[in-house]
Amino acid sequence: MNGSIASRPQFIIGAARKLTITLFVGVAFAANYPETILAEDGAKASEGAHAHITKSQAEKAALAKVPGGKVKTAKLGPENGQLIWSIDIITPLTKRIVAVQVDAQTGKVLSKLTEKPGDRAEDTAPSQK
Repeated sequence: MNGSIASRPQFIIGAARKLTITLFVGVAFAANYPETILAEDGAKASEGAHAHITKSQAEKAALAKVPGGKVKTAKLGPENGQLIWSIDIITPLTKRIVAVQVDAQTGKVLSKLTEKPGDRAEDTAPSQK
């Protein structure tokens, strides 16, 4: 067994160096690209990859149209071929929900629709407790 590869210290040291270099390159690559999308993130991540407006920016634009309101939900999704933030804002005094749509590219408020409590199907459905 004098001639086996495993018994040669030079081979082991060389292999360890190559492995170390490969690991450092991988870590450096991952650190430089934190926005890399994992496979299980699926459609949500691919939609978010093209939005220039963040969730908080869209919420701020929507709240400017509904003074005194509080954000109930905010969802990013395609609508009519355009990426839109759909933000539901509840007004504390009237308990009405204002649905505001914000363009995910420009931050412009596209629409504002006021609904009474119970206008939506999910609001009228019996709760499952």
